[in-house]
Amino acid sequence: MTDFDRLRVGMVDGQIRTADVTDHRVISAFLTVPRENHVPESRRGLAYLDARVPLGAPGRATLDPMTLAKLVQLADPQDDDKVLVVGCGLGYSVAIFSELAASVVGLEVEPTLAVVAEDRFAGKPSVTIIEGALPDGAAAYAPFDLIFCDGSVSTALDGLTDQLAKGGRLVAIAGEGRSTKATVFRRAGDGVAASTSFDAFGPALPGFERVETFAF
Repeated sequence: MTDFDRLRVGMVDGQIRTADVTDHRVISAFLTVPRENHVPESRRGLAYLDARVPLGAPGRATLDPMTLAKLVQLADPQDDDKVLVVGCGLGYSVAIFSELAASVVGLEVEPTLAVVAEDRFAGKPSVTIIEGALPDGAAAYAPFDLIFCDGSVSTALDGLTDQLAKGGRLVAIAGEGRSTKATVFRRAGDGVAASTSFDAFGPALPGFERVETFAF
């Protein structure tokens, strides 16, 4: 067992299991995926800390392992799901979902991150990395059973929820400021119903910031 293997087990036992993550599939995925391969080379030593890891692009960082694991458990990915990860960074959450679902599309707006993430998944046909504006989603690959926002969002998600399959769900840290919660948006008929779960915090995803307006 390598040092990273031991750190990965420690992360799962000390950060994830203790946060009421009990789904054995989710736990297995976090034990399997090497997080150190999905952070910048210079920050591999920080990969298993209970903290966000900066991704090397302005304002961008990973979710901390505990928050990500709780969100993945809330998302409840199924073996036959088609998943879209919005703001995939260097692909850690994509790798987690690739252990749990049939196929995953990772969408990233920052070209330097998208190129590295694409390289990480070369030769894995169930994973596709694309570059583009995050609020636009990935219409060419829709519909999706699950859309996962790998960070926090403040604005409406209509562009993404329109790409959900019937009965599909979108999971995001939604809200403003410190009042953000893990939220599930589920497509039902022609509408979308939202339900909040636990308090959650994460770095804001580009393109979902609320624009200030002034009234006269």
